[in-house]
Amino acid sequence: MALLELQDIEFNYSDKELYQKASMKINPGEHCCLVGINGSGKTTILSMIVGDLRPDKGKVIWEPHVTYAYLDQQLKVQQDMPVSAYLYGVYSHLFDKEKEMERLYSEAASGEGDYEKLLNKALRLSDELDQAGFYSLQEKVGRLTDGLGFDKADLSRPLHELSSGQREKAYLAKMLLEEKDVLIMDEPTNFLDQFQVAWLASYLDSYPKAFLVVSHDEAFLEKIAKVVFCLENKTITRYKGDFQSYLLQHELDKEQYQKNYEAQQRYIKKEEDFIAKHIVRATSAKAAKSRRARLAHLDVMAAPGKEGGNVHFNFPFTHDVGEKPLIVEALEIGYTSPLLSPISFILRKGEKIAILGQNGVGKTTFLKTIMGRIDSLGGTYKWLDGIVTNYYDQDERIDLNQSPFEYVHNAYPMLDNTKIRTALGAVGVKKELAIRKMSELSGGEVTKARFAVMTLRKSNFLILDEPTNHLDQKAKDALFEAIEAYPGSVIIVSHEKDFYDGLVDYELNF
Repeated sequence: MALLELQDIEFNYSDKELYQKASMKINPGEHCCLVGINGSGKTTILSMIVGDLRPDKGKVIWEPHVTYAYLDQQLKVQQDMPVSAYLYGVYSHLFDKEKEMERLYSEAASGEGDYEKLLNKALRLSDELDQAGFYSLQEKVGRLTDGLGFDKADLSRPLHELSSGQREKAYLAKMLLEEKDVLIMDEPTNFLDQFQVAWLASYLDSYPKAFLVVSHDEAFLEKIAKVVFCLENKTITRYKGDFQSYLLQHELDKEQYQKNYEAQQRYIKKEEDFIAKHIVRATSAKAAKSRRARLAHLDVMAAPGKEGGNVHFNFPFTHDVGEKPLIVEALEIGYTSPLLSPISFILRKGEKIAILGQNGVGKTTFLKTIMGRIDSLGGTYKWLDGIVTNYYDQDERIDLNQSPFEYVHNAYPMLDNTKIRTALGAVGVKKELAIRKMSELSGGEVTKARFAVMTLRKSNFLILDEPTNHLDQKAKDALFEAIEAYPGSVIIVSHEKDFYDGLVDYELNF
């Protein structure tokens, strides 16, 4: 019996149809991922699964008594709670048992009640705690927080004092500790460094229960997926096997789908031509009407490859500069005390580098420091005269009630409507997507809108902080090509080695 089943789902956003009778099943213990291009409706599927949205047609069926955890739901928590209290809150029922056990022991020792009866109750609770693993909780929680990169200081801080990435990791940690029957995760690696991604992959690979992951990180999916659901052409196809098996079979299926689509289009045209020619003839009108009725009931296949359209990034170059655009000497970064040993390096004209290091080590803090948004604690950094930067800030706060069109217009109020539409269309935010609220768009579509602003700014130095978060493979390839073609200097912070490998001249490990 399936834990979860979606039956013939249909759903529309404004005039955009996302699904045509899409169906999927998750069985006990299955390790599943859901893939598809930006805007195909993956996050919407998750919202339907957890009941935040209702399909226009079709059903979402959970097997009775099945428990699940959805990462997005963890955002609705008390933000002044220390991280440790938040995580150990998963086991509040066990701590309540411990208190009751201690009360029983205390009462038995006082001699005021039935000693044997009180002692037996206390021992029974002790056995229950032992079976539940209560006495090894500290070790269990410690392994998980170590794997996700928390230090002791983080655990004592309230959630609201953490960076957005650290908070996301706290929500993820709690989800993993809850050990529900089904884990539902949307882009869980976005705020993890490469070491933490590897740890999470290993954890999920050995997870004894089921999960469904949406991710564009193919290296991560290769390590965890045993079932792949592909959302494409408004339907969901199930592939049993690992991610590489899916890639091979998917290519064959795409070719077959293209052939079937073309055959159906030929059939439709032939029937329409017959109907147009014979509908007014007395001798053949009946046959024409019969064919028109058949066409009206035909399930018309979605055009292959139409979803998402083309994506093209371009970062315009302004002018050449001297040989050493950026010189960093004994730079100390942090807020109250240095996060790292003093940093020194020279970035030369046209060089592209990747900055690596564990999550929380200070990569983003370094970028904000050299951009003048955070004061340094010591040392120096010097930009060459004439440097014009173009900065993708992963922590940028965006008003999700505005549309992509409004977002670009606010950045460049002098641009006319046509140029704004052209900039958005080039990065794949086209037609009605450009005027829909950001809150209704996928994470990838929001990211593309942010890049649209960057494609309108001339520069000679790109700074990109986790630019691939939320982007599908097509968009990542387009971004890679744009950075590769950019003649200026580039600093990239990314946890996706598959993206920056072969793009940068060298790596700096923090």
